[in-house]
Amino acid sequence: MSDNPGDNTLYRFFWRVGAPFRYRLAGAEQLQNAGPAIYIPNHLGALGPVMSVLSIPVHLYPWVVEDMLDRRLAPQYLYDDFIHRAWHLGGRLGMAVATALSRISVPLLNGLGSVPVNYDPLRSLPSFRRSLPLLMAGKSLLIFPEDNKTPEDPETGIRLFRCGFIGLCSMYERATGRRLPIYPLAVHKGRKTIAIGQPLFYESNDEHHVHLRRTCKQLHESVRQMYLALEAGETPVSGGAPGIGA
Repeated sequence: MSDNPGDNTLYRFFWRVGAPFRYRLAGAEQLQNAGPAIYIPNHLGALGPVMSVLSIPVHLYPWVVEDMLDRRLAPQYLYDDFIHRAWHLGGRLGMAVATALSRISVPLLNGLGSVPVNYDPLRSLPSFRRSLPLLMAGKSLLIFPEDNKTPEDPETGIRLFRCGFIGLCSMYERATGRRLPIYPLAVHKGRKTIAIGQPLFYESNDEHHVHLRRTCKQLHESVRQMYLALEAGETPVSGGAPGIGA
């Protein structure tokens, strides 16, 4: 693993300044000589994205809801998704806080190399078109696939995953002839730890949708089982859930 996560000046600055706040890595050996990959953590509000970027010694290009990258749209999105929901601030005060926060978050997220994402399947193609060249150039993506329209798991708070991002594995394999690893990550606030599981590989075949859903379910269960192990004060098994791995 490199102590220099990338060639982006802002990313390097953010990564180094945040060093005192980094989480411990369990299973860091998984990242030895890691090449292009997709990293899949649980969200934990803003904590999952921030701690993944600060703690994983790889330059990660996050998928971010496109409204969060637009200075005109970000205040309303922050108000609806965070300020009003999590902080319970409403009205003019809530919107003023959201606007102030957006003035920091929008340039920061854009400066870190974030990929704008729209989770409407009919409008998601540009995200894939932006992501594939990054992967082919040896870069890695950070994707948070939890679907906020599904209920939280009562033990972990982790919601079900959207599966569409796995299509990148097929695109990458067609373009390069190589399989793309997907690393499950479990971020635990109380333990201040990120567990890194063994990479999964999507196998392209004639039953595309069946295998896509199976891979997505395996990823979800891997993240969930590693989170539960951390919750219990145990060292997570690097493979996550039984039967999951390369």
